[in-house]
Amino acid sequence: MGLIKKIKEHTGLSMIDTLYKTLMFHDFFIATFPSIQKRKIKKIRKKQDDLIRDYKGKSRLTVAFFLQSSSIWKYDELYRLFEKSEEFDPFVIVSPYNVHLSYDRQECFKVMRETLSFAQAQGYNTLCAYDFDANKWLDVKKTINPDIVFFTKPYKDTLPKYHLYNFRDKLTLYAPYGICCIDIYRINYNLPFNNLLWRFLVETEFQKGFAEQYSLCKGDNAIVVGALATEKLIDPKFRPKDVWKPQSHPKKRVIWAPHHTVDYLFNFSNFLVYCDKMLDLAKKYEDKVQFAFKPHPVLKFKLINIWGKEKTEAYYKKWEDMENTQIEQGYYMDLFQTSDAMIHDCASFTAEYLYTQKPTLFMLRDPQVLTHWNPFGRKCFDVHYHAENIDQIEAFINNVVIQGDDPMRVDREKFYNDYLYPKDGVMPSQKIINTLKDVLQK
Repeated sequence: MGLIKKIKEHTGLSMIDTLYKTLMFHDFFIATFPSIQKRKIKKIRKKQDDLIRDYKGKSRLTVAFFLQSSSIWKYDELYRLFEKSEEFDPFVIVSPYNVHLSYDRQECFKVMRETLSFAQAQGYNTLCAYDFDANKWLDVKKTINPDIVFFTKPYKDTLPKYHLYNFRDKLTLYAPYGICCIDIYRINYNLPFNNLLWRFLVETEFQKGFAEQYSLCKGDNAIVVGALATEKLIDPKFRPKDVWKPQSHPKKRVIWAPHHTVDYLFNFSNFLVYCDKMLDLAKKYEDKVQFAFKPHPVLKFKLINIWGKEKTEAYYKKWEDMENTQIEQGYYMDLFQTSDAMIHDCASFTAEYLYTQKPTLFMLRDPQVLTHWNPFGRKCFDVHYHAENIDQIEAFINNVVIQGDDPMRVDREKFYNDYLYPKDGVMPSQKIINTLKDVLQK
């Protein structure tokens, strides 16, 4: 109960909410009974091998992608490959954030509707997990009964019927929605979710090594495919849309991407310190810089708990209404590729934005943050600019972004070539579909 008490004291949350967060990140089952979990993994592996033999007799396989919000959608290229193939029928299932006491119920359903609109606009075969007319949840197994299931998040923050535990009788895969840069190895590599997957699709040899070292299954399901999150950024054929608000004259384009950890756990987020100061900077540089407010999708839920819905909505509206500002809460590859720089305190963006090779600044909340990087994340962090106060952030905007004085450019380009660009030139989605076809055709 020590972790429960620690989280409760730090956050001031109710006991119910505290217990939920504790169970979400601290799985007592795997911590207390690893031998039982190992036997379960062995049993699941046998079932997965049997499934492969069964699937070889089918002419077409149904593939389901579970999606909770458009901002964590990384599978577009893979979906298109499935769509073009003669062996697979892909579907996107819009599933909910768990409607529990920590998240505003109305906001949860709003996100579902927005995500559904996004998926439909992309032309995907789309199903919504909730029937708003009949007020009931969809049983995916009865509707399409998928053979292969891709997940967009590993956490137990959706309803049980849309989590891996309801699909242990299928071939299950997961590619992280963000690139792992911090040292929370158990959460990223040793949840029951990670161990029970058929294939864990990791980004680099660094992450495969973490899976081998820290997971109960010793990474036997981990394969290196690259980062799906950034596939479009390394694809020379990608032509991004200009998603920025029209201006009277050209301006530099800066993304501000605050993390959601304002209330517990890693304490990465600087949002409550800089929320008003960043608005002031946007106003001060309105003639020279455009700002895109790109909050973590969970941040709004947290702010509603802290500020209340009215104040939270009013703050977001300020970013929407100013002439040189905008809010970006969804799919962001076009935003990244058409920007000039990023300011953030998000662990996964520490790696993701480096795929653009553009200047990026990390906002340090306190020196304790430096202790959280894993070896790969530290390498990413070291090719960032850093700021500990608003004056240093403004200096980055003035000197690096506006004036173009960018001494870190060569280091970023070297890091990209050494660690990020695939050495064989094969895109991550193609590697995944090649893996599936190879296994099913053997």
